[in-house]
Amino acid sequence: MHNAILVTNDDGINSIGLKAIVDELNKNEFDVYVVAPSTQVSGSGKSHTFHVKVSPFNMKNAVKSWAVDGRPADAVAIAIKHLLKGVDVKIIVSGINIGPNIGTMDFFTSGTIGAALEGVLFGKKSIAISLGILRGIRSPAQVDLLYNASRIAGKIVKMMLSEMLNNNAVDLININFPPTKPLGIKFSFLSWQSNISVKVEDKENCLFHVMGWETDNINEAYDDGPEGSDTYYLKRGFITITPLCLRCAIKTMVNERLYEKLQKVISDLDLMLE
Repeated sequence: MHNAILVTNDDGINSIGLKAIVDELNKNEFDVYVVAPSTQVSGSGKSHTFHVKVSPFNMKNAVKSWAVDGRPADAVAIAIKHLLKGVDVKIIVSGINIGPNIGTMDFFTSGTIGAALEGVLFGKKSIAISLGILRGIRSPAQVDLLYNASRIAGKIVKMMLSEMLNNNAVDLININFPPTKPLGIKFSFLSWQSNISVKVEDKENCLFHVMGWETDNINEAYDDGPEGSDTYYLKRGFITITPLCLRCAIKTMVNERLYEKLQKVISDLDLMLE
């Protein structure tokens, strides 16, 4: 028996990106289980749906697969709590997303990353994988980039599995592939991004259009970010690997001086309650 792995995404179970990574993980001797949304639900973050219908699905190179009419986080929760309850899932892979997931705005918006976060909260190490092609794959050359990314990603998952499982400092790894032939691989950190556009679509009816990208050009879609960040390296043609520790973020305290000031405020409130 091989290591069991759960694969999901936010582009939908019929996405070419999901099929590509399933094939590669199978080649890398994983027992692949797929639970993914039945349709595209990009931008859903880690949100949930109240009522979710689950249907069996026939996915090539997967041990078993199901489609859910919910969101990526729903798929992971249902998989871990019910569908794969008797399976020792070692790791969760979310992707391959068609579109980059770099910087803080994408991190908190992406359904791809949301699924990975859901896995972390259930105690599973997770890897989110994205290809930095904006607005969908539209050419044979881009298809080739996707398949190349899936080959590399499959090997990265296999190589990093043991280290992730035995290292409490890493809960989630966010991997992004450039929209061009990669120049190499760089470890990076999340950049601070506020790249979301809000436009008035119908002023009379107060209708707004909220979207992340107004362009197909990744260099225009994202601020550069500081050297060493995910946006900095991805825009320069590198694969970025961004290790993240959710447990560390929870335990992080504000700096000591600010903490003392905040403690003083709380103390004053305590006096008011007496």
